Amino acid sequence: MKIQPVIMSGGSGTRLWPMSRDARPKQFLKLITDKTMFQETALRVSPREEGFAPPVVIAGARHGAIVAKQLAEIDIAQAEIILEPAPRNTAAVAAVASAWVEARNEDALILLMPADHHIPEAAGFRAAVANAAEAAADGHIATFGIKPDRPHTGYGYIEAGEKIGDGIYRVAAFKEKPDAETAQSYLNQGGFYWNAGIFLFRASVMLEELNKHAADIRTAATAALKESVMSGAARRLDEDAFAAAPSNSIDYAVMEKTDRAAVAAPIDVGWTDIGSWSEVATQSDDESVIDLAGGNIIRSDGALVAAAGVEGLIIVATEDAVLVARKDDAQQVRAIVDELKQRGRRDLL
Repeated sequence: MKIQPVIMSGGSGTRLWPMSRDARPKQFLKLITDKTMFQETALRVSPREEGFAPPVVIAGARHGAIVAKQLAEIDIAQAEIILEPAPRNTAAVAAVASAWVEARNEDALILLMPADHHIPEAAGFRAAVANAAEAAADGHIATFGIKPDRPHTGYGYIEAGEKIGDGIYRVAAFKEKPDAETAQSYLNQGGFYWNAGIFLFRASVMLEELNKHAADIRTAATAALKESVMSGAARRLDEDAFAAAPSNSIDYAVMEKTDRAAVAAPIDVGWTDIGSWSEVATQSDDESVIDLAGGNIIRSDGALVAAAGVEGLIIVATEDAVLVARKDDAQQVRAIVDELKQRGRRDLL
């Protein structure tokens, strides 16, 4: 059974400002390796790997050219690029992906995944997908529970319930991002895993569950696909139809309501969502950085950045902006972006 990768690339990456911008958000940056996170995601499930079809990429309206360019750089051809006229969150993306796959290869399983996650152990990830495929083929919507190595308060958690296969469980509950004490209790108790936001399912199953729990999203998204038009190498969803889709995540719209949710766990592949600068290490060979004290995260697009006598800082320099923050305040970068919007500084966004 072929697996159809669908890469969600509509995120703006505001918490990695000032390098991540509207025109080139974090998934298109080389933050971890010599390839962008989008390229790493595509290579992880490329058609050169057994069992995977060429990817479908669902991206923002402005990013069609950069998606095509970055796929060409890694020799992935025949990808389908679908452009959103406006962001409507992941439930609408799941609906579009399911309608597209059902019309072309209804027997394929959809692997729905964000473009901006880092998974260094690609082979282990593919093995986890293969292991979850039987449950997905049987009608479950499988998600992937990452083995927690610390009481992280920035991730949602999945509580595993009844075992239904080798490393596959019914989902007992989805948990919101916890406080530190609650997160520690999850680790102490066991059976709780980080929610990676990656899903494996049949197109027909997802469409059925959307119809039960979020019919307005399914209706609008599938209409947008039906009325889509080709624009160069990309397919553009109909703007008016897509705008009618309520903005909601697949987690809230479907996963927390369906009785078909399953979790493959524990998955131990080095996963992180690179949700803030605190999760990005300084490149040790970066000649634009001098960190005499060590322990800082320093990145520069060119200008030399030197730090002495300070520790625990994030310093990120681009041509037109410099960010300085404490590591433990990395999540506050989004507030800076909000302030720039309030000031009308679109030139910095």
